[in-house]
Amino acid sequence: MSNYRTLLYRVYHWLASIPPKISWGSNTITAAQRNILATHLAKGYYVILTGSNHHLSSIIVSLLTFIKTGSWGRYSHVLMNCDNIENAGDRNEFKFVEATAKGVAYTTFAEVFACDRVCLLTPKNISNEEWTKVIDALLKQLGKPYDDLFDLADASHLSCVEVVLDALKEADYANDFKNLSSMIKSEGNLVPEMYRNCPDFSVAVEYE
Repeated sequence: MSNYRTLLYRVYHWLASIPPKISWGSNTITAAQRNILATHLAKGYYVILTGSNHHLSSIIVSLLTFIKTGSWGRYSHVLMNCDNIENAGDRNEFKFVEATAKGVAYTTFAEVFACDRVCLLTPKNISNEEWTKVIDALLKQLGKPYDDLFDLADASHLSCVEVVLDALKEADYANDFKNLSSMIKSEGNLVPEMYRNCPDFSVAVEYE
């Protein structure tokens, strides 16, 4: 029987759904910063990292990152945009794909950037042709349930890091993401902060 079909997992899944609902205070990404982010996002595709001081789930992921890597995770969530936009001022036109407790789904500009930290990453080595394959793979993941077990080997359920990883694998992964692959093997898993620390990516914009 799959681990995702057991009673124990159902209880665990229910418990894991509670932290994302708990938040407090206000986020610090400013309107001016959102304008700059929108300008960049309208021109191309990015791996997007976010972090918050006001969401319990974000703090839990940062703690797990510390346990896993030895350093506190500034970023607790990763996702991708999936549409080029002609008018950066029309925020309703932006499309993002992310995995949350609700599963893999589209989300809005306002929801993505309700945060305190954000980083737009660009893979250094992939071509426009490869980007097309990556975005196509990203869209095929819509509707899949969330992976509370963070099992990289099981594609039936996906966490936020898995959504991005599986999409990137449609590029020339063996050559374009050698460092990311080595980091995953070394750590035995993948957390959002590892994308930020990986030499396979360059930082386009970052607000902390």
